[in-house]
Formats: sequence, structure tokens, C-alpha cells
Amino acid sequence: MKKSVLLLLFLLNLLIFGVDHEVIVDSFENDLITLKIKPLYTPAKMQRIYIFSQTGHRLAKLDSDMNVLFDVSKTDWIVPEVFGENVFGNIMKGTNPPVLNISCYRSNPDIFLFTDTEKRRMYVIVKIPEKWLFTGCEFQGLSFKKFRFSNLLYLYTDTGLKDGIHKIDLEFLLPHGLKKTLSRDVFVFNGIANFLRGNTVPFFAEYVPPYQHTVKPGETLWSIANMYNLRTADLELVNGLQDGSKIISGQILKLAKVRFDASLTTIVVNTTVARLALYYNGTLVKSFPVAIGKSDTTPPGVYWIVKKEIDPALYWYGEYIPPRSPINGLGTRYLQLSNPTYGIHGTTKPWEIGKRISHGCIRMLNQDIETLDAFIDLGTKVIVIKSMEAFPKKLEDLL
Repeated sequence: MKKSVLLLLFLLNLLIFGVDHEVIVDSFENDLITLKIKPLYTPAKMQRIYIFSQTGHRLAKLDSDMNVLFDVSKTDWIVPEVFGENVFGNIMKGTNPPVLNISCYRSNPDIFLFTDTEKRRMYVIVKIPEKWLFTGCEFQGLSFKKFRFSNLLYLYTDTGLKDGIHKIDLEFLLPHGLKKTLSRDVFVFNGIANFLRGNTVPFFAEYVPPYQHTVKPGETLWSIANMYNLRTADLELVNGLQDGSKIISGQILKLAKVRFDASLTTIVVNTTVARLALYYNGTLVKSFPVAIGKSDTTPPGVYWIVKKEIDPALYWYGEYIPPRSPINGLGTRYLQLSNPTYGIHGTTKPWEIGKRISHGCIRMLNQDIETLDAFIDLGTKVIVIKSMEAFPKKLEDLL
């Protein structure tokens, strides 16, 4: 009786769908997909599997666990075809699903972190790609409430956050069985959470003639930026350069000036009292002592953080001074301002903090600049003022 039912199910499935096996996506990493071929009925003798794609078709290799590893870097879809003898002596052909859409596995959710400083509530906002299913969130062992609007998922917790660096794990289920976990480091400072080293604030690129430049032998990013009256940080951002010193001859660079959108983090430097204040969403988080330029060489104004460096090297009148050198006055971090003459950085002379002693840059204790760098966004607004007043709790009261 049982065998008759199985035979009937098999014949119906073959008649309607023409498939004998289910395809399960076991993993997807760096455009390599691993498929697990699972018989729909009883074990069958598979002879070969072909993978059809935009690049043609090829014979796939099966391992002992019936897994197939396939490079999908040059295709957006694949069609697995199983050939072999099933338990009923028939030739198998076809799988469920018949076509795998690769694009949904390449997608990644947009994740935004926000702390309501009044309620001390942390929000995680996730823009979920099509066909992705959210299954869970793990952060400091806290429980999250959630609600969804269209493709935006809102997670939030009212539980007090522990200061320090912690990992947040977001878990998803993708089509055909693939489980995926996305992890990000979160820095909690004075009970306020932000992604470690902040978010990259959206920026607008204003392209300038001739709009692109082909790198010639001997040229550097600095010389090219000067040629078109641009900042090196502008060229790094619009061209996606991780290290501007590694451009090569023949490389084509886009030419543009960068303008940042609003950031949740703001820095205020008061040169009168030699202190720096960190604000998050308009609320004072903490203030730090700083050293400033002698003879008012730290000019008041509004700037933006356009580049962040860990263990920066120092170029002093043509001399290269390596990171962490005792004579490298930049200390352990460097935050480049939109005025390329100035920056906020650490120091190798902590006893000078609080004095008017620099050439115009703003110096901080290394542990303070490391905290600041870990918390703020790239694109953070920096406001330099002169005032005898203490920093207000709300940024709007200063402005």
C-alpha cells in the first residue's frame, strides 16, 4: 500500500512538474554557491548533474554528501538538471526549483542604527531585500520588539545598554533553505549606541571639468587633487579608494567635490576654553580637553570629517615619519577636516593638552581620540567656536 502511494505521488509529480529532486542552497559566499541535491522520494542513483547558466552549461561535481559547488560570478541564474536512474528504473530529469535566481543571494540589507537619547531606546532599522525573511536578532542578550512597514523592519529595545564594543547578529532565511547571519560591531558610549567607527553619511558628488583624469607616471593623489583644486579625501570617496597612495599609471579617476548630508554625530570645539564636545542627535554625550592652535591659528567655522585614519603616518616637510613613532605627533588617530590644513588627532605629548600650542590642528589624548573615532560618523559636522559659556546639553541651544 505504502509503495503504491509513493508510486502515485511520483507519477503525479513527474507528470505535472517533471522533477525528481529538490535543490537546497547550503551556502553562498563570494559568488560560490553550494547546492545540496535531495531526492524527493527514496534514494536514487544519480549519474551526473549539469548546471545551465548564462555562460553555457557544464558538468557539475558531486561530493560524498551530494553537494554541488558552482561559481556563479558571471551569471544571474542557474538551472540544475539531474540525470540518472531512479528507484523505478526511469531516467530522472529536472529539479525543484527548476531555476535558481542568484540576485537575491547577492543582495544585502541596508542596516541603520539609531538611539533615542530621551527614551534611551535603541532602534535597528533594516531594509530587507526581496524574498529575505527575518528570523532573529542577538545583541547583549536583550529582547527586541519589532514591527514592519513595507520592506522596512524596525527592531527596538528599552533595556539599558552596556558600554563597550559588542556584536549585533541579524539572522535571515533566504529562498530554498539558505540561512544567513549578518554581524556588525556596535560601540555603546555613555549608554548611546552607534556602529563601531560610525556610519558613512550619504554624500553628494559635484563633478568638475574635465570630470575624469587618467593617472600618469609619477603622479600622486595629492598632485592630482591640487591640479583640479580638490581634496584628496574627495577623490578617495568618489572613487572608492581605500588607500589613495596605491593609485597606478593608467587608472581613471572621477573628479568631484564632496558634500555631506546631515549626520547624527556633531563635534563642537570651543577654542576659548580648549575643550571639544561630542553631540549625538543634538544631545551632549561628553566633552574632552584639547590642545588648540597658538595665536588663534584654529579658525572658527563649520567643517566636516572627510577622512578617518587609524595609526596615521606623518609627512613633515618631505620626511616620512611612521605610525606610532615617538616623534609622530599625530598619535593613534587622525580625523581630516574638510579644510585640508586642519584635523583632529592624538598626541605623543599628553602634557600639552589644554594649551595653545599646535599649528592649528586640534589635539586630544590618545584614549580620547580613539573613543571619538570609534563613535562618530564619517561626514560628522565640526563646529569651531569661541565662547566663555559651558557646552549646553542640547545643541540647538548653542546654535
